[in-house]
Amino acid sequence: MKNKFLKLLFVMSIMTLVMASCNNSPKAKENELENAQEDVVEAKDALQQSTQDSISDYKTFISSIELKLEKNQRLIDNQKAIINSSKNDSKEIYEKELAQLEEKNEKLKEKIKNYNQGPSEKWELFKVEFNKDLDDLGKSISKMAENNKKK
Repeated sequence: MKNKFLKLLFVMSIMTLVMASCNNSPKAKENELENAQEDVVEAKDALQQSTQDSISDYKTFISSIELKLEKNQRLIDNQKAIINSSKNDSKEIYEKELAQLEEKNEKLKEKIKNYNQGPSEKWELFKVEFNKDLDDLGKSISKMAENNKKK
């Protein structure tokens, strides 16, 4: 009898433990569902904000690049006018260099115009490479202007 009582007590304690650890009440499930719904709403808001930030970053970058490209074109046009008005013997050389610089400027315009926005990692890499190319072009134009002033 004592043995049966101990077995019954053991089984009851295990069942109590199992029931206590398994909280399958409708109230608990409802709380879990509410938490999951809140997480989904927060994730959607974060995604929307991230998308807006990305679009804003893209538009800001494009605007600044277009301004720089226009400035480059004005500088090139200015150098063309200076060369055409001068009586320099190496006028042809400068005209060829300016034509190359103008072509690079046009290629950069096309590159930014035709860019299809992809993953953010690809966008960041594109910006770095594009800025480097644009800086190199700007330095070349400045160097050309400086050399032209010396002669």
